[in-house]
Amino acid sequence: MINHVKRENGQGELRFLVKSLKEKLSNFIEAMAMGHNYNYIHGNQFIYCTLIAFILFSPFVSCSKKKASLPELKLSNVLASNYTPVISISVEDGIAEKYGVHPEIQYDDNFEPLMTGKVDAKLNALGIPLISGANGADLVLFAGTMSGGHIVFTNKSLAEELKDPKNWKGHSIAVTNQSTQLLVLSAFLKEKYGYSADDVKFKYFDSNQAVIAAVAKGDVDIVPSPYALRDTAVSSGLIQIADLVDYYPDYACCRQTAYGARFRSDRQVYVSWVKGLIESWKLYNSDQKEAIRVVSQVTRQDEQWVYDHIYDRERTGYVSYNPDPFYNGVLSQFDACIDQGYINDNHRELAEYFDISVYADALREVIKENPDEQFYKDMWAYFVDHNNKYPNFEKNYSSTI
Repeated sequence: MINHVKRENGQGELRFLVKSLKEKLSNFIEAMAMGHNYNYIHGNQFIYCTLIAFILFSPFVSCSKKKASLPELKLSNVLASNYTPVISISVEDGIAEKYGVHPEIQYDDNFEPLMTGKVDAKLNALGIPLISGANGADLVLFAGTMSGGHIVFTNKSLAEELKDPKNWKGHSIAVTNQSTQLLVLSAFLKEKYGYSADDVKFKYFDSNQAVIAAVAKGDVDIVPSPYALRDTAVSSGLIQIADLVDYYPDYACCRQTAYGARFRSDRQVYVSWVKGLIESWKLYNSDQKEAIRVVSQVTRQDEQWVYDHIYDRERTGYVSYNPDPFYNGVLSQFDACIDQGYINDNHRELAEYFDISVYADALREVIKENPDEQFYKDMWAYFVDHNNKYPNFEKNYSSTI
């Protein structure tokens, strides 16, 4: 069962260290942002950055205070957590607690705490939980963190030719293993042009920085990069030829994944958490000033920096933070995982470990509580459009509400 806690989070003196560490950490966060493979970080760099990130992002630095006897939800997110504004708003503005759940967020790079039930949900990535769940891990995908956010680059000498993906046959694409950009491009090239692994070669690297370096050297032809590495790519001489959404509009990226046993035993706590995300998504869209204030407070970055990273859609590869589970988008990447050989032959089907009912129940409750808010009704229409491939969808979910 999920614990109930009665203590309060103290801000302490850690905030006074933030200012001096901000400049050192910000460049690292830029490089890390929206990557989906962090296992390449080793040695002193890992220790150094983890310590700084703990100080910057630890729950003990949070402004939020625990209300007595609320159920606690232990959540894990990546170090580059500043790219999840809806989550920050829900936690820091007390919206999650308004709906009856106290979120405790820890920042780490791996999935072991989720796999072993030490945390109740992981808030980032898609590839690892998608593959692990199919291969038998007790995980449940249930909501979204972000979609979009990747930019496609190539060398100047190839830019004109490769602007049209139909010309990619015989070329190579640099990716990190199990990454969203790998799965999205694999699905796109198969669906649009019938290209297989024999037609376009994916080459794997340990980090997004290594991916960019390989293309800059001419070792690989194409790189779909997280938007936060745009400046690195451009300074390396690469040319942007597209946003990934140009090829595959509104694709799914980071999802929220629960530890299965906790999800089943404390389902209503997850419903409450998602209700907070739904209201926070509305605030993000309706009160830019407040959203920027919250994210600036969490990241210790100035407001222009925050605006550039959470609202400038052209700069960020048209990233979106809609908490909708987006089953349809994940399904195409599930099929890509099979094509790439990540998923075993005796795998579970996606719907066996992908739940849309928690989100649907949460949204229904929010609409019932706010019957005059058209924004939430539009979210339901989005839900229908983006999850209607789920088994028995028409039987269980009405097209209007």
